[in-house]
Amino acid sequence: MRPSAQPLPFDADRDRWTHAVREAARLHHAVRAELAGRLSAPAAVRAAMEALLLIRERTRGGWLRWDVFGPHPGGVLREAGVFDPGQHRLGRWACRTVWGRRAPLHIWTLGGLELPRPLPVGRTALFTVVAFAALGPAASLLPATIGLLAAGAVGLAAAVGLPAAVRRLTRHRVRVVESDEAYAAVFFRLLADEQRLRMLAERSGRYELTRAAAALPRLVWDTAGLVPLAANDVEARELLLGYAQSLALLVDQAVEVERQEEAVESAIREDGAAAAPVRPALPEGLLPQHLLDEVRLELEELGEGLRHAREVLGGAHNDGTRHATSGESNA
Repeated sequence: MRPSAQPLPFDADRDRWTHAVREAARLHHAVRAELAGRLSAPAAVRAAMEALLLIRERTRGGWLRWDVFGPHPGGVLREAGVFDPGQHRLGRWACRTVWGRRAPLHIWTLGGLELPRPLPVGRTALFTVVAFAALGPAASLLPATIGLLAAGAVGLAAAVGLPAAVRRLTRHRVRVVESDEAYAAVFFRLLADEQRLRMLAERSGRYELTRAAAALPRLVWDTAGLVPLAANDVEARELLLGYAQSLALLVDQAVEVERQEEAVESAIREDGAAAAPVRPALPEGLLPQHLLDEVRLELEELGEGLRHAREVLGGAHNDGTRHATSGESNA
C-alpha cells in the first residue's frame, strides 16, 4: 500500500478545513491590498505578511502550517512543529505560545528594529501596569512623570526580554521541520502514517493498536530531530528512513487487521441471518384465541341444553298420544 505524501488537514474534518480556507482567503485579499500599498516594504515585512496566508492547524503534539494558495490544489504542508512529549503541560503551553503562534499582520520599524504591532502594544501595556504596581512604593518617592516613565521602561524591557527568555528556554523543547529541508518529505509521509494509525486505533479500540499509538508521539519527536541531520549524516538518514519504513509496514498490518475483523463480523452476521431467518411481523391487535374457546364452550353447553329440552318435550308428547289412543278403544 502506497503511503500518503502528507497527513490530512484537521484529521479529515472537512468542515474545519473549509472554514479555515475561507478565513485564509479573506485574509489573502487583505494582505494583497496591504502589500499593494507598500511596494517598498522590507523583505521581512513582506515575508511576515505572506506567512499569514498559511493555515495553522493546532495538533495534539505541535502544529501544522498549510499553504492553500500555492500551485498545488488542496493545500500543501509547509511546516510541522513538534513538542517534546516528555515535558509537563505548562511547558507545552509555553512552547505553543512562543513557537506555534501565527505571524503578526502588521509590523512596525523602530530604529531599524522590526516589531510586530499586535504583540508589543498589548504586552507592553500589560507589563507597564504590572511594573507600575510593583514599583509603587519606590515610584512614590519620585515625581509622577518620572515614575510613569520608569514603569514604562521596565514594562517595555519585560515585553521584549521576557518572551525572548522564554523562547531561549523552550527552544530545545520544540523541533520544526519545513518543507524546503532535504528529507522533509519523508517526515511528512511519516506524519501521514502516524495519523492513519492513530485514527485506526481510536476506531478499533484494540489493545495492540492502542499500545502502538501510545508510542507515536515519541516516534514523531525523534524523527523530527533526525530530519536536519539526515542530509549530511548517513546514520541519521538510515535511522530516519528505517523509522518511516517500519511505521508504514505497521500501518499496512493495522489496515489488514481491520479488514479481517470486518470480514469476520460480516460472516457472523450472515451466519446468524441464515440460522434464524427473519420472519414477517404479525399484525397488531389480533383476536385472542381463548375468546374463541370460551364461545365454543358456551355454544356446547347451549347445544346440550337444547338436546335435553328436546328429549323432555319428546317424552311428554309420546305419553299424551298413548293416553288418547287408550280412551278411544274403551269407547
